[in-house]
Amino acid sequence: MLIRNARLATPQGIYEVDILVEQGKISKIGKDIQTVGNQTVDASEYLVIPAAIDGHTHFHSRFLGAKEPIPTADDYSSGSEVALAGGITTYVNFIETSNMKEEIDLAKSTSKADFSFHLIVKNQKDIETIDEAFKLGVRSVKVFMAYRGSMMLSDDEIISAAEKVKKLNGVLAVHAENGDIIEYLRSKYGDKKEAIYHAITRPIETEEEAVNRFSAITYFTGVKSYVVHVSSPNSLDIIDNWRVKGNNIWAETCPHYLVFDTSFYERKDGYRFIMSPPLRDKEYVLSLLKKLEKVYTIGSDYSGYLSKYKDEVESYAEVPNGVASTEFLVPTVYTLALRGYTTIEHAVEMTSVNPAKLYGMVDKGFGIGKDADLVFLKKEKYRVKDWHGKMDHSIYEGVEFDVKVYKTYLRGELVYEDGEIKGGKGLQVNRIHDDGKVF
Repeated sequence: MLIRNARLATPQGIYEVDILVEQGKISKIGKDIQTVGNQTVDASEYLVIPAAIDGHTHFHSRFLGAKEPIPTADDYSSGSEVALAGGITTYVNFIETSNMKEEIDLAKSTSKADFSFHLIVKNQKDIETIDEAFKLGVRSVKVFMAYRGSMMLSDDEIISAAEKVKKLNGVLAVHAENGDIIEYLRSKYGDKKEAIYHAITRPIETEEEAVNRFSAITYFTGVKSYVVHVSSPNSLDIIDNWRVKGNNIWAETCPHYLVFDTSFYERKDGYRFIMSPPLRDKEYVLSLLKKLEKVYTIGSDYSGYLSKYKDEVESYAEVPNGVASTEFLVPTVYTLALRGYTTIEHAVEMTSVNPAKLYGMVDKGFGIGKDADLVFLKKEKYRVKDWHGKMDHSIYEGVEFDVKVYKTYLRGELVYEDGEIKGGKGLQVNRIHDDGKVF
């Protein structure tokens, strides 16, 4: 396939080029490429970007914090369709130690987008399974500093996990909130039910304290690490300061922290906006937007639950935490770029190039020899009125974006076009260790 007249967005700038795709790889980028027998696609109407990598999804998962485990709405099949419709060709899902191989096999048989996995570690016993997970191609681990009594690890346990991941040349991720303070505040406001108390009982300081503590742990253990779903601009500064000291630590944020604020908890459907960490006050959102240059990756943190699970509860404390931001990750980031909050170049880095580096995806990102995962965007104002997948609501309904995903190519195959999923067969992504070993 030859893509002609592309306005190609890269970390170095936007270039008017042709792109030659052969055997699913980008084989040549340049002016007036001459070739015989290849399908030709005219990209002159679009901005062509490297497809996004969503490093934070919970497809085929469940929320354990309610009285009964609650399933997410989307599985690997429908969730991968959501991803492709949003210009995402690769996602990294979370799995638990109890069913690693079964989940990987299920994704292999049903996913329409490429995929990989992070391992959730909830206790010392789970830490002992990390070696097994790496043999299955999982080379990133997530620990929790919140959810006391179910997933929260002590500092000593996090150190143990960090040492194990460091030895295996992997990467360690963290959910950074101070779980003890959260439990104290939930007890203090025990009779409150309104959605706003989700934010009141998980104040921004609980994140910032945990981010600093995790940064210290990873600095002294030397493990490569990152903080998922950063919602505080001060957390970005904390991480940046530790990086100056020599820590190999990075920051991820999510689309919803860049679009919504705590005022949405005051709405009639406020429970639908509950995720953890919670949305922040508008002043913090504006500050976060001004510091996007300190954000390394953007992950959707997909945890979509049907409205009956979000709405039909008696208190904010019973609401399953999570929202479905996957399809709107790319429109959010590139709309913000067009509005001057970041550059197109940094948008490419945050959504594609940096995740490939962070997760060791040797075939992903962008460049000659990489998978031909490309997205055609068009500058177009529109308000969200529909979406893909099995969710019966979207917090993005009514949100206005300035760019729209029109086409998505996975390894050179057109898998999404103008609202319609065209196909796609997902593969488990190769991830390479620093020592050169591919899983």
